[in-house]
Amino acid sequence: MSILTIFASLSTTIMAKGKKNTPRKPQTPQVPVRPSTGLKNTKSARSVPASSGNSARLPGLVIALVAFFLYLPSLQFGYVLDDQLMYTNNQYVQEGLGGIGKILSTESFAGFFGEQKNLLVGGRYRPLSLVTFAVEKGIFGQNAALSHFINLVLYAFLGWLTYRTLRRIFPPQSSGSWLFSLAGLSALLYILHPIHSEAVANVKGRDEIMAALGAIGALYASWRYAQEGSQRWNIIAAVVFFLGLLSKENTLTFLAVIPLALYYFGNTTPRRMFTNAGVLLLTSLLYLALRYAVIGQLLGDIEADPNPMNDPFVNLSTGNKFATIFLTLAWYLKLLVFPHPLTHDYYPYHVPVVGFDDWRALLGLALHVVLAGVALWGLVKKNVPTFAAAFYLITLSIVSNVPFTVGAFMNERFLFLPSLGFSLFTAWLLVAYLPKRLGQKPGQNYALGLGLIVVLSLGYVVKTFTRLPVWKDENTLNEAAYAISTGSARANLFRAVALFRGSYATLPTTQQKLAKIAELMPLVDEAIRILPTYKAAWGFKAGLAGERYVIDKQLKPMLDVFAQAAIHDPNSQSIHDFTKYAKPSSGPVPPEMADFAYKIGYLHFAEQKQDYEHARQYLEYGRGGEPVDPRIEEALRKLK
Repeated sequence: MSILTIFASLSTTIMAKGKKNTPRKPQTPQVPVRPSTGLKNTKSARSVPASSGNSARLPGLVIALVAFFLYLPSLQFGYVLDDQLMYTNNQYVQEGLGGIGKILSTESFAGFFGEQKNLLVGGRYRPLSLVTFAVEKGIFGQNAALSHFINLVLYAFLGWLTYRTLRRIFPPQSSGSWLFSLAGLSALLYILHPIHSEAVANVKGRDEIMAALGAIGALYASWRYAQEGSQRWNIIAAVVFFLGLLSKENTLTFLAVIPLALYYFGNTTPRRMFTNAGVLLLTSLLYLALRYAVIGQLLGDIEADPNPMNDPFVNLSTGNKFATIFLTLAWYLKLLVFPHPLTHDYYPYHVPVVGFDDWRALLGLALHVVLAGVALWGLVKKNVPTFAAAFYLITLSIVSNVPFTVGAFMNERFLFLPSLGFSLFTAWLLVAYLPKRLGQKPGQNYALGLGLIVVLSLGYVVKTFTRLPVWKDENTLNEAAYAISTGSARANLFRAVALFRGSYATLPTTQQKLAKIAELMPLVDEAIRILPTYKAAWGFKAGLAGERYVIDKQLKPMLDVFAQAAIHDPNSQSIHDFTKYAKPSSGPVPPEMADFAYKIGYLHFAEQKQDYEHARQYLEYGRGGEPVDPRIEEALRKLK
């Protein structure tokens, strides 16, 4: 069944129901809709009870099926991007079931690097998705189709859970299609939004889906506790909340979202609210204590590699930093409203560094001041749009770079949870605000609303379908990023790397290989122009220069590149491998190599940097048989 078929069926059903205005007799006593939901502003408004099972099952199932079939093409995709870090090259995951203990007791990148590197501010402790990868590997072996299938099942379950949770908070009207209910349309728009394509189509994105399941599951259980008073639901809330925290730190934001939802719409007792909040707070403290015990860091510790690729704000003034942050926050809003173009690469400097003299930064600041004002106003008004604003700001806060940097200017996957707030607001516009303006009854079927819903939903579907093929493999992903993220050093470098890996080794002639190197060098040079300190780009440029030397045996051009690359990445494996390859096994060292060794080893590392370890390492490349270069020997004597 295709997505378009589902929508066609829905449209027919909706229009048919729209002709019948006789409400079905409820099976259980009805309860009044709270005036603050925004759906109705009269105390006499009535709703279908949230517990009526049959009426809730079909919409939940439809939303789950839509979520699954929307991303069905991803079953043919491979492992890409950070899947290497978290799955294919993660030694603890590759150990299968035997690696689970190490996953739970180490920082999340340790399985890739072999040790804790502290590359990102605050470190990363997200073991639960890695545990699922290890279980997959241990039982079924490494199977990309299976990995993607599990992501799809989890995403479908998230759609179902989101609808069931929202339906309890915003009970549907007594008549009208579920599609015109706030819960139904919010969940549908949320699951369809193209901004989720990265989190669902990339296997590593499972941490986002599982964190959302933990957060929304905790909201559901907390709501049940607040309404029913059974401590069983409080315990369930704590358990699923803890599992969400083990998936990703974003779940912490629901420590504020859940009490806010209960305060706005819960109609419960203060005692239950505070009891639930206390349970979730204790759960959060337990997680933070475990996180600190394992990796020795809390969320914002400033122990990280001072590299723009891991902390893009590292060399910026405070003014430039926050102006650029507000630029990205405005960008996020634009992507929610109009999700095009999409890219996985927002690295330096696809996102430009700006000051507060840039109108985009001022716009981002102004929009978020307004959103904050709306959210604060909601503490009094207690309605849907103010709650949606608060939900968006709270869930975005932890990845906004405002309280602490997160390792990137921005990422589309950072909107995975916040986009639910946007979807809730959009649904409110279509099923409550617009009908009221048109003289319609909120929550009832109306032609304009149906048209807008279908157009918006189909737009989301088309954008997702056109975006999905990008995630097929590394080549398609890097090609797409290069086309969109033109200002990104990483996009230029990774495009060059993909082209090299894809064809260089199979080229039949040396002339073709030289032509391929000449084709790739401008891409690497562009990456270096954008970010002159980019270690990976310098290392790859050194590798290309070495490959060229293997063919043309021109030593000086290779060493000229090595001299530049060594300054930025003295540990480059390409430099050391190709220098050893070019150094004669006997006889004197060529004068070009001796010059290279002296200038880099002594003049740069010894005299300028006082880095004597690297100085000795590079000076050794200038030593050989007779006659010896006196500059090299004198430099080595001085370093003893």
